[in-house]
Amino acid sequence: MKVTKENLSDIREDYEKAHRYIDEESKNDPPTEPFRSHYTARDLLNSALRKVKTLSEALDQDSEVATTVRCIHANILKDIGKITIFVEEPRGEVLLKEALELIEKDSGKEPTINVHIEILNQLGIMACNLSNFAESKQYLDQAKDIYCETKELDRQPLTMADLFGTKEEVEKGKGLKLLESNHTLTLYYLAQVFGFLDNLADSARYCHMTLRRQLEYNEFEHVDWALNAATLSQFYFPKNHLSQARHLLAASTFMLNRYETEVVEKITNAAERAEKEETLRYRMADVGRCWAKYGLHILCASKERLSADDEPNEHGEIAAPLTPVKKMDRFVGLDLAAYEGQVTDEFCLTFDDAKLVMLNSLSWLNKAKEYYTKETEASQYAKILQDIASLYKHLAFFEEDDGNQCKLFKRGADQLEEIVEILNATYYQTICREAWYELGLTYSNMLNVKLSQLDEMQAKDRPTPHALNKINHLSEKSIRNFKKFIESYKIELDTLELPETIDADEMQPILYAFFHIGRLYYRIITPDKRLKLQNTENSLFYYSRFVECCQDERMRPLFAQELGVCKEMISLLPLKVEKLKNEMAEG
Repeated sequence: MKVTKENLSDIREDYEKAHRYIDEESKNDPPTEPFRSHYTARDLLNSALRKVKTLSEALDQDSEVATTVRCIHANILKDIGKITIFVEEPRGEVLLKEALELIEKDSGKEPTINVHIEILNQLGIMACNLSNFAESKQYLDQAKDIYCETKELDRQPLTMADLFGTKEEVEKGKGLKLLESNHTLTLYYLAQVFGFLDNLADSARYCHMTLRRQLEYNEFEHVDWALNAATLSQFYFPKNHLSQARHLLAASTFMLNRYETEVVEKITNAAERAEKEETLRYRMADVGRCWAKYGLHILCASKERLSADDEPNEHGEIAAPLTPVKKMDRFVGLDLAAYEGQVTDEFCLTFDDAKLVMLNSLSWLNKAKEYYTKETEASQYAKILQDIASLYKHLAFFEEDDGNQCKLFKRGADQLEEIVEILNATYYQTICREAWYELGLTYSNMLNVKLSQLDEMQAKDRPTPHALNKINHLSEKSIRNFKKFIESYKIELDTLELPETIDADEMQPILYAFFHIGRLYYRIITPDKRLKLQNTENSLFYYSRFVECCQDERMRPLFAQELGVCKEMISLLPLKVEKLKNEMAEG
């Protein structure tokens, strides 16, 4: 039997009508019947399926025509399978595997290439969504191999429209375009699967390949592309691939600006335009926060690098200094120089270097605060304040002038104070805990600076009451915040008994708080012997509890240095307590 246009026309009509329902009519389905158009499309495809089966039975199964009909058959089965999965009914996988089996004998032939990849992609996606990641990777790897073989052998894949027509009616280039689109989807899901399999390096590589191909073939949605690029940057900068991370962030910002000019500004409907502008503000705020994280990493890594121990290790080797990785994979066709030039891709060596990075990050965070306000997005607003506080803290490391360093610490503390002021500690417990702990550390750092200044002052003259009051005020502020942090774990301050439910990750900062409070009580300066005794006893109490809690095997290795200090203080403080008691009795 010869297959003609006429005996394929009914099948084609059903197929194309079904896809109109899927692509167009489904947008108007009522919420009460969300799958109405998909059910109609499936009925039409089942009608086409019956006709193609009848046609197939009359053919010589080894003929070229039979191969074409089998490919049409497989395409219809694949689409029914996709709809079945979409409407959340069983048998979707069975239908896809039936389609796969149908074309296996024709594997490698030009009519089968695209449908073969599409079926494998769908099976890979389905397995990925069911968390069967190893199985998903097998399907997607097969799809990738077919693509690579097709390109290597310069085969000309076909579209479904090509299958319905004659050889003379094949639309040149359409099949190859579909092949590239299918391969981009393969790479996209391989990136997800590698991520789930904890192979993050390959996941990042495949993400970048996907983004690059989407640009190359103009198959992208501006906002999604920008967010994916910004998200990918967060993988690279912690590994000190600063140039790559900056390039991705620059591309992300570039794409959002393109979205504004190519999409938003061309919309005439006021309501629709307002909605798109809101999306732009939202996503620009998110990308801005990613830029700020990049800057924070540079400051933090620079600080670690400058503080690194340059003493030889036990093997007589000196650790190699951290250096930014310059190797990168650029996007073609994007002019990103203006965006990349706003911030360095090097580590900071001086205060001036660090200040430029800090101000860039601060600028992005201030813009993000315009979207994430304390009235509308309290938790996100608080997280932005945490990042701003971190910027001031890291910049303070590079500041050599004590007075200016204290001012930077104070600015950071102001951000954290705002967090605990605006947030309800019951509903936002985790963020408040972090803020209390960081406030304790910040005021403690300011105290260290003031004590250093006091030592210098005492070498020349008597300290002023103002200087002593400042030291005590900072000590008390630090103690108060560390205590709030401790109390948030339902720990009674008069016993400091830890609940059994606290795990190792939570215990570590709690014990640090004990250690800091013990030290802070001892730093308070007062001529009042009664207060001095009280502070010394408090110091002894917190140091003692710290040492007792460090009997926990999980904690002991984490506090080797602090344990030595505390044990020494525990042996000295009782003598000091006794001395003060005697002095008070005599007085």
